[in-house]
Amino acid sequence: MLGQQPGELYRLRTEPSAPETNLHNVAPLRPQPSLLGGRESEEQPISTAATTTAIPSPKTSSASASDIEGTWGERDVGGPVRNRMAMDDYEAMRRELSHLTQPQSGASHRSGRANLFHTRTSQSRRSRSSRSRHRRPSSESTHAEDLEAGEAKAMAEEEEEFELGGFIKEGHFEKRTEEGQSAKKVGVVFKNLTVKGSGSTTTTAKTLPDAVLGTFGPDLYRIISGFVPALQRHNAGETRRLINDFTGVVRDGEMMLVLGRPGSGCTSFLKAVANKRSEYAAVTGEVTYGGITAEEQKKHYLGEVNYNPEDDQHFPSLNVWQTLKFALMNKTRKRHQPEINIVIQALLRMFNITHTSKTLVGNEYVRGISGGERKRVSIAETLATKSTVICWDNSTRGLDSSTALDYANSLRIMTDLSGRTTLVTLYQAGEDIFKLMDKVLVIDEGRMMYQGPAKQAKQYFIDLGFHCPDRQTTPDFLTSVTDPAQRFYREDYELSAPKTPMEFEQVFRNSDAYQKVLADVAQYEGYLRDTDCQDAQQFKQSVQEQKSKTVSKKSNFTVSLWQQVLTCTAREFWLVFGDKPTLYTKLFIIVSSGLIVGSLFYNQPNNTEGTFVRGGTAFFSILFLGWLQLTELMKAVSGRVVIARHKEYAFYRPSAVVLARVLADLPLIIFQVVIFGVLMYFMTNLDVDVSKFFIYELFVYVTTVCITALYRMFASLSPSIDDAVRFSGTALNLLIVYTGYVIVKPQLLGQKIWFGWLYYVNPVAYSFEAVLTNEFAGRVMECAPSQLVPQGPGIQPGYQGCAQSGAQMGTTSVTGEQYLSTTYDYSRSNLWRNFGVIIAFTVLYILVTVAGAELFQFVKGGGGAITFKKGAKTPIPAGSKIADIEKGGESGDSSVSSGQQHTEKVEGSIPQTVQSEEIFTWTDVEYSVPYEGSQRKLLNKVHGYAKPGVMIALMGASGAGKTTLLNTLSQRQTMGVVSGTMLVDGRPLRKEFQRITGFVEQQDIHDGTSTIREAIEFSAILRQERHLSRGEKLSYVQEIIDLLELGEIQDALISSLGVEQRKRVTIGVELAAKPSLLFLDEPTSGLDSQSAYSIIRFLRKLSHAGHGLICTIHQPSSLLIQQFDMILALNPNGNTFYFGPVGDNGSAVNGYFSQRGVVCPPKKNIAEFILETAIKGGKREDGKRLDWDEEWRNSQENKDLLIEISNINSSRSKLPTHHTDTQYEYASPTWLQTTMLTRRMFTQHWRDPSYYYGKLFVAVITGIFNGFTFYQLGSNVAELQNRMFTSFLIILIPPTVVNAVVPKFYQNLSLWMARENPSRIYSWLAFCTASVATEIPISILSGAIYWLLWYFPTGLPTDASTAGYVFLMTVLFFLFQASWGQWICAFAPSFTVISNVLPFFFVMFSLFNGVVRPYSQLPVFWQYWMYYVNPSTYWIGGVIAATLPSVQVQCTPQEAAYFNPPPNQTCEQYAGAFVTQQARQGYLINPTATSECGYCQFATGAEYMRTLNVLPGDKWRNFGIFFMFCLSNWALVYFFIYTVRIRGWSFGLGPLFGWLGRGVEGVKRFVKGVMKRCRGGGSDGKVR
Repeated sequence: MLGQQPGELYRLRTEPSAPETNLHNVAPLRPQPSLLGGRESEEQPISTAATTTAIPSPKTSSASASDIEGTWGERDVGGPVRNRMAMDDYEAMRRELSHLTQPQSGASHRSGRANLFHTRTSQSRRSRSSRSRHRRPSSESTHAEDLEAGEAKAMAEEEEEFELGGFIKEGHFEKRTEEGQSAKKVGVVFKNLTVKGSGSTTTTAKTLPDAVLGTFGPDLYRIISGFVPALQRHNAGETRRLINDFTGVVRDGEMMLVLGRPGSGCTSFLKAVANKRSEYAAVTGEVTYGGITAEEQKKHYLGEVNYNPEDDQHFPSLNVWQTLKFALMNKTRKRHQPEINIVIQALLRMFNITHTSKTLVGNEYVRGISGGERKRVSIAETLATKSTVICWDNSTRGLDSSTALDYANSLRIMTDLSGRTTLVTLYQAGEDIFKLMDKVLVIDEGRMMYQGPAKQAKQYFIDLGFHCPDRQTTPDFLTSVTDPAQRFYREDYELSAPKTPMEFEQVFRNSDAYQKVLADVAQYEGYLRDTDCQDAQQFKQSVQEQKSKTVSKKSNFTVSLWQQVLTCTAREFWLVFGDKPTLYTKLFIIVSSGLIVGSLFYNQPNNTEGTFVRGGTAFFSILFLGWLQLTELMKAVSGRVVIARHKEYAFYRPSAVVLARVLADLPLIIFQVVIFGVLMYFMTNLDVDVSKFFIYELFVYVTTVCITALYRMFASLSPSIDDAVRFSGTALNLLIVYTGYVIVKPQLLGQKIWFGWLYYVNPVAYSFEAVLTNEFAGRVMECAPSQLVPQGPGIQPGYQGCAQSGAQMGTTSVTGEQYLSTTYDYSRSNLWRNFGVIIAFTVLYILVTVAGAELFQFVKGGGGAITFKKGAKTPIPAGSKIADIEKGGESGDSSVSSGQQHTEKVEGSIPQTVQSEEIFTWTDVEYSVPYEGSQRKLLNKVHGYAKPGVMIALMGASGAGKTTLLNTLSQRQTMGVVSGTMLVDGRPLRKEFQRITGFVEQQDIHDGTSTIREAIEFSAILRQERHLSRGEKLSYVQEIIDLLELGEIQDALISSLGVEQRKRVTIGVELAAKPSLLFLDEPTSGLDSQSAYSIIRFLRKLSHAGHGLICTIHQPSSLLIQQFDMILALNPNGNTFYFGPVGDNGSAVNGYFSQRGVVCPPKKNIAEFILETAIKGGKREDGKRLDWDEEWRNSQENKDLLIEISNINSSRSKLPTHHTDTQYEYASPTWLQTTMLTRRMFTQHWRDPSYYYGKLFVAVITGIFNGFTFYQLGSNVAELQNRMFTSFLIILIPPTVVNAVVPKFYQNLSLWMARENPSRIYSWLAFCTASVATEIPISILSGAIYWLLWYFPTGLPTDASTAGYVFLMTVLFFLFQASWGQWICAFAPSFTVISNVLPFFFVMFSLFNGVVRPYSQLPVFWQYWMYYVNPSTYWIGGVIAATLPSVQVQCTPQEAAYFNPPPNQTCEQYAGAFVTQQARQGYLINPTATSECGYCQFATGAEYMRTLNVLPGDKWRNFGIFFMFCLSNWALVYFFIYTVRIRGWSFGLGPLFGWLGRGVEGVKRFVKGVMKRCRGGGSDGKVR
């Protein structure tokens, strides 16, 4: 067999042989369930698990059609869905809706639950009761609790019934004709449809220099032209033909299956039919919808033709009920909205997801409903759009064949019930799915190979000369015809049959089948002409009747803009309260920060000593909540995909979401402001006056709303979250600098000519003036004793002045108005003007956001190109096929099918990749996890073995424990209790077991910036034995690449590969370790049938090369299962019910089960048979139900298995061991691990430049603004303070930089934790060292750039010692903030915890360093510990100690304190002793004068430094301490990675959080119980 060509090998493996004579064909004691799901099937007890049955074509008899059944979604929930039941429920819904209360009355209507769903079959009742016992309690018994509060009340009340027979005709769900047919039905005609995409098939990776140079070149032009389309170049450039001249028709009520390999053009065709054309270079030809042109549809009927992508994108923190309610509220006119609950219930019942109504939808990060249930929510939501034409793109990705059949059945039901026009493309479509289709379209390289009736497609290609092997499904056969490596010819047809897509297209166009297509199109167009497009007219009328009266007839939307805004506002509140952890976290941050900062400014003095710190209080008050609102950026950007899809569904305008978020902000921000404001206002001793308090709260409120609107504006104009964070962070820094607090208004406008004008466009500046003037209004402040000049012996009180800005000569008090007017040039008369300005800025930001949301569409498809590293030697062949334009880098977008390359390669040329003969055995393997205070067993006494050269398929229903067993055998469990015996050659597992075995993850986790060759080389060099030379390892890598058939794209970046290619790379990375045993988790999940077969064929090669393979697989086709040697089948709870050979065409499996009275039908897929048999059970001869788990435990086969394992262990343990030199946990030494990983991380940052570029961007922008804002500082007191502030402003950088460090570090940490640490590729020591090392160069570079742009423009001392010292401190600061973010990330278990921790660090770091509030005024609690453990204390102190001592202060007249000396005394005679002996600082401006003596409080910078608790001699001490903080940060990275990630320490936080969680749950249960008793308190049973 090793010498066969691939095609011959395929044929040998798929053609059946004669049945074995020793099979026991025992007749069943009772008739077996009918494959058509007839009455015999109905009488069977319904299991909670899924049963897959064949679904007849919709053209069969009505009796058969009504008996269609299948199981919805995952196997562990729900019951079978039956066509008859769905029809009955639907008709019951219509009858109930016709008896509802008239909406105009405003009265509540009858719930209808008692009658609506009584028309259900006994099957339905059994399945529902079964479901309620299995997984979740049925919501039926607690319905009133499950509904929204108002809805539950409305649906529980009973009132007089009103006849409303025409309700459906009015368009509530859809208009029905008198004959009961849908009035909204149009067919789709496409004529000469051609689609062209732009761009090349390959591209080169963009590196850091490209990003930097492109800032003011191509990238800048691209951004500007994106906003101004007139600037875009209109040259056509390189284009690709994705769809070539398609003509056809899909009538209403018909389903068309579109088949083709990934990249063939299926998605492009569906998008063109759905009128989604913006991402293509050109779309020509004609597409009409019942006579309505594409242009008219786009303008007036947008939501009536929909494209549904394969991914289920929803807001994860909404529950199922809310998701469907929101959809219906936007598609139901106002007077019909009271009946929405009835429709939701009908949808939930129809799709058997009632039990999920109050469960979060969830996603890959948020726990929610299962994937199958989420798919059904997507179907229900699409049905709620009431669209007429629906295109479904590969919506079964990742589902097993049974769930896929259920999904296709749902499309059939939807199409039949509502007369819709459905086009669908599916991967790995089964035969039963194919039978549901009316038409099929086969595409290859954008060319139409066949179109016509589904039942004639197979014969068409057979007549062309192609052979369909037995047990190959029709869809697989039709798709395989497009693949040269997997198609087979009938005898004598190989030369005459078409080969290329062009030949197939030409043959089809010359065939009778194509003429029938043209005739079908002509017939339908004739029908439209004869009826004067009656369907279209009826359709238009129905659409108009669905709209609210206030909506324009030309509008695409059903409800008015205001109603859209209100609906979206309700959703915003659902989102907020659905994500309770974030809500509670934000509340905790507000309260704790208010307490901490309030304590910092606690009990500020009322005299002149408190003037400056009151400004700090006002400044922080108006900025803090706005700073916290940065989290809105992620919400604004992450929800774009859902919003864009809803716009296409014509749910709402994007601007409605913008306005809804503003409306939702108003009460939420009030809640935050009240809590924070009360804490700050009264703890900080602000003026206790009711009017002043409410004015303070008002301005804090409007400023927070304004800053939030500013963030959302940047989000609406930013292509990605990185851009939004970068721009918003920079804008926030500018708001802080140009508020008038750091640099006062007179200086900004009079001296800071570079950027002072920014004061006028800064809303925070107006708010700061308002809050400050509000606080100081009417206040008279006595001069603080320390500020009285002169003082001491001989000083007379009447001849003193106050060293406070605004003080009048000869007085010892200062009014608030004088202080503000002199210092800030502020006036309280501007209070309400400032309020109006803030409101105006807020409105401006909202309007820009609205415009951005409506005009810019950042959710676009990729280019479908494979990305190569620069200088790649082996570019992709020019003739290779490319992906659909819209699927670049996504699943299923493989540009080049790996299976097509080197098809001439024969099995005999496979290199011997492994020489091991070791056998792995396991007996009595059990695995338990903690569950509700006890242990839950997931695996129960599993036995088995894995031999070299043997492929084992690990199968079972969902929840059976397949992946759990795989993780347990591969020693990758990190929690729970594992027991049992696992041996290699009869000996205990060695230290290096995880390293010398391969584990292929289902997710294909890689460093996406590595090339294929680099990834495999990395694995080979670090995982192969250390005694092998580097040359030997690299030579082996080449063999692996050849075996993988990826040689021509070995220099392509992994992130740009398709699903199949990534899967091959994952396998190759594991093969590079030369494993004797390979574990694979779902290697075919998400692949099309050809790619799946290609992967399994490749695994077969590995088996021939001597590898043992254990592979979990979901419902493989008959062809795939025949590639395996053995099957290990599990039932739920991890019980084995079969372990043995597959046999030819499943003969061994059939033999085992047939001995027990259950026989596999001749054409049944043996994989489906074995699972269905285990789920359904069977009957013994005595009539008792078969327990397959018990049958296996008592079987002779199980006893033989245990004997075989015992023999293997006893015989192999006697063989000499050859592994005395390989007892290393890690194959390579730590130094080699570190250097290899460091090189890879540097390459990652080089090829994914956004991270390094972001750091450089922040350094450049902040450096420029800081340097030129404080340009050439002078020597007066204000400028002395500015010298301090220009150094202080570096603390504005960490929030932006640390928020960039954390996700990058977390990304690499996740890769290491998920794949590379379990595989023992490199150690935690290497990971920490590489992570730290890659931060050092960019930190030094960023620090140097910032220092150059900041230091010299400000005019700080330029002598070598001072400038060099500040340079060292600046570089240290950039190193500090990078390592700071890393150790926080190393400690925190999740992003949620990190986001909670960061605000505390930033607040402490920024405020407790003696600048915002001087050290002498700090509360004692903070003064003696927090001040000294704050790193910023030493950085600021060190820089000030270096730059200020040499400054000679020259006071301006406004800065001096004035007083008159007693008669006949000069200023020197009267106050000289005070200056030299008492104050010991400052000088007299006019010592010889006899009146108006002027005293400047500082003579040198050193005197000013003393007020900050800094001495000139502290310079190098502070440098050393700050350097130690940097070292401690790096040490903490190592410490927390080892303790938290390796040792699993929680530092007591785990029990603490667990206790808090139990407390919260207890309170919630108590409150819920009280509310339940309150609702049920009435004697009449009504809700109160």
